[in-house]
Order: sequence, then structure tokens, then C-alpha cells
Amino acid sequence: MRNLIAMALGVMLTGFTPFALANSEDTPAPPTFTIPFDEKDETTLQAEVTRQVLTFLQTVQAHWGQHPEALRLSVAGTVERDEEGRLIYLRNLSDHGVLEGYEFRHESLVRGQYILLQRPLNGLNEFIGYYRTLKEQLTAVYGSPTNDQTVWDNDLYQPVPDYWGIAVLIGHLHYHAAWETADGTITLELTGNRHSRLFLEFRNYREEART
Repeated sequence: MRNLIAMALGVMLTGFTPFALANSEDTPAPPTFTIPFDEKDETTLQAEVTRQVLTFLQTVQAHWGQHPEALRLSVAGTVERDEEGRLIYLRNLSDHGVLEGYEFRHESLVRGQYILLQRPLNGLNEFIGYYRTLKEQLTAVYGSPTNDQTVWDNDLYQPVPDYWGIAVLIGHLHYHAAWETADGTITLELTGNRHSRLFLEFRNYREEART
């Protein structure tokens, strides 16, 4: 888990890179391996992911332009990194890793990120479920996304939706949505590279321009 967290810290607070479409390939037979799923209630985990993300958004929105000390007093948990204008918290959600980061310009909050990193594989489409639920919640609050993409870099598993979570995990499938709000831009992504990665960013360009 520490190796996974270290990799994630290395890419924390980076921008979105567009994904290129790949050529089609023949449809594969469904995988035959057995995955030792943890005994977790996916509905309960989904509700907790949603609760944490919405709380994170409220925290960021309430602290635009404020000093790091204001975040330290408001956010629970242990600070993993506090340097170079970044304040990063590390915690767990069930057995998944959570990184919660805040970026400051001249001691003024301009950006926040919440990243959920897959550790156990509780279900093939578990993280797709988290993404879709969060997208529905954000759409209910902010309206339809201004940018909404489902991108297949490799469409090997496209004909078998039950295995789309595997496609995400191995980097074949990516989801991306973004909303423009009065306070800034909210970006939601689901990507994978041996582990699924659910990413949410709230960025205030006006605060960045002011600092």
C-alpha cells in the first residue's frame, strides 16, 4: 500500500491529459481467473465515498483564498506532507487509500484534490459504480457537465460491460467529466494503471489569478 501511495503522491495535483482513441480488436472471451473479493458491502462503501467527496467539496468551497492554517483546523486526519504550498492528508476508506490535497499560492487556497486509490478488488465494476454515483450527485447540484467523455484506448472489453472495471484497471478505459461553477472548475475522472484511481479536483482560476 505504501508503494501505491508513494506513486500517487508523485502525481498529486497534476492536470488532466486527454486520452487518444485506439483501434478496435477482436472481442475476447470473458476472463476465467478467480478473484478473491473482500467481503465488503459495496452500497455502504459507495455512500461513504459520496459523503467524503461532497464534504471535501464543501471544505474547499468554504476556504477559497484562506491560509493553510485554516485548513489544518478544519480537516481531520494526519498531515502526510506540508511543504511547497501543498497540504496533503493520507487516510483509508475501508481498505482503499485516500489522498486529500490542498494547493496554495502565496498562502491562499486555489485548488483541492481528492483521490481514491483501489487496494482490494471488492467487485469488478466497483469503481465505475463510485464514478457514476458521484457524477449523478454532481449533476444534480451543478447541472449537466460541460465536458463528458468515456474513452476507450483499447476496446478489447467494450462488448462485455461486466468486465469494464477490468478495462479501467488495466488502462483500456477512462472516464472524465467536468463542471464549470461560479467558484471554479470541478473535474471528475476514473483511470487505471494496475489499480483503479478515482480523482476529483476543484480549482478556482480566479483565486490563482489574484495571487
